[in-house]
Amino acid sequence: MTPFKKIIRCIFLIQVLFLSCTNESFLDEENLKEITPVIDRSAITEPIILGYFPSWSESWTTTGQGSKLRDIPEHVTHVFLAFARPNLRYQKGSLDITGTGIQTPYDGQTLKESISILKAKGIKVILSIGGETYWGTNAAYDINYQQIKDLVDDIGFEGIDWDFEPNGGFQTIGESINVQRFINFFNESRALMPKGQYIIACAPAGAGALGGLNNDDPSSPFAHSKRNTVTGETDTNLFNATSPNQAISLFGFASTGHMIPVIKAVGDKIDLIAYQGYNTGAASNRAIMYDSYKHYADQYGFSIAAGTHYPNEPWGPYYTYNYQNMADLSDHISSKSTTDGIMIWQMLLEENSSSAYGYLYVSSQVLNGTSQSQAIANAENYPESPYTGGDGDGDGGDGNGSGCSSSQWNSSVAYTNGNEVVYEKSVYKAKWWTQGDNPITNSGNGKPWEFIENCDGDTDGGDGNDNCNVNQWNSSTAYVTDNEVSYENVIYKAKWWTQGDNPISNTGNGKPWEFVRNCN
Repeated sequence: MTPFKKIIRCIFLIQVLFLSCTNESFLDEENLKEITPVIDRSAITEPIILGYFPSWSESWTTTGQGSKLRDIPEHVTHVFLAFARPNLRYQKGSLDITGTGIQTPYDGQTLKESISILKAKGIKVILSIGGETYWGTNAAYDINYQQIKDLVDDIGFEGIDWDFEPNGGFQTIGESINVQRFINFFNESRALMPKGQYIIACAPAGAGALGGLNNDDPSSPFAHSKRNTVTGETDTNLFNATSPNQAISLFGFASTGHMIPVIKAVGDKIDLIAYQGYNTGAASNRAIMYDSYKHYADQYGFSIAAGTHYPNEPWGPYYTYNYQNMADLSDHISSKSTTDGIMIWQMLLEENSSSAYGYLYVSSQVLNGTSQSQAIANAENYPESPYTGGDGDGDGGDGNGSGCSSSQWNSSVAYTNGNEVVYEKSVYKAKWWTQGDNPITNSGNGKPWEFIENCDGDTDGGDGNDNCNVNQWNSSTAYVTDNEVSYENVIYKAKWWTQGDNPISNTGNGKPWEFVRNCN
């Protein structure tokens, strides 16, 4: 064989080998794409129905059993679980949530199960970071973003919500230092939690996208210079938010416009803005807040949930959400978007014949095409979806504790004098015929239920946590400063004289109760 032929043969063999390897590589890549589809976890395909769930109000549960969190009805699409500390500390793989600020009455393994149960219902649970109470010190800004991601991954959250309220409110959120902090939150967290794989949301001030004195966008239809035109009002109440007005006072807050520089810097990194359209004075045109955020959503692609508050708003109240204005706002949103929606603080609030779930159901119906009148008529007739996963794994029995041998209270069952039921690890006895009356809120003088005893709730040996060893809250009892009560597995302390004020809905700034600790 001549040298020339040898060279030709070698070249031919090299080509064959190259093409064989290349084809095999192509096939492997194609197969890999087939078996590892990319799922956009942030994709929103229906109107958002979002509620805050306070972790400190969760009821005790165990494997295979329901709880307040697990029993969230399915018209809710998203949940903000409140709250984790910004400077939380968490060790990956441990499921130890004691250093996170989350206040569920159970451990991380049980929380992981709760989140999984909601995910099976199609409800996305997002970890809300900060809130009113966790931004009060410089230490709050010692943020370990990797540990936040590790917690999100281990528990199964869809992502995070930056609930940034510096020093417990929005008074200074428009200052340059806090604008930059907000920008940093998104840059740092998005670097670890890629878009499409994690939801990154925020809950800014309702007036955050309107043009303000300190943060403005002259090109926006809601620029500060256009305030009189867009509202049809003079400046008489520009800085008088407690006097009745349409919307002019929204342009006068220190927080007005604070999100404009944030959105311009990192708007492409935001999946969802659930602005707080409450505690914002007497302005009655709440739709203008949505419209101002929508102006930027159309440019940057994020979704919007218009924030509402089940009555009463802590400030004032100077404005009260009801079925009708929930329907009006939802109707307005549905005319602008098929996927934007409503947020409410918070899902467990209820009073007399209405509830936060009912408010959300009105919005859900209207956003999905039901007439306002029909939606309002069906407000409290939302389908319930209690979790019925089984009888547990043997370490908690039926969840009642060794002292809870009576049947669980059922809102659809009628009870007569002497019937005993179990609810939230306590035993109650009916004083007369009753149906649908929650034993916790309907026990005491003139009410159909009588509190009998607490269950011990400790059949698996416990974990060293303390029980509710103070008196149950009673709506007919007067409490004074420093009196402690237990209510729904949580201990509260009175800040001043109070009577008849439900601790769950009357805890926080300007309210008579303060959270002390969880019992279990």
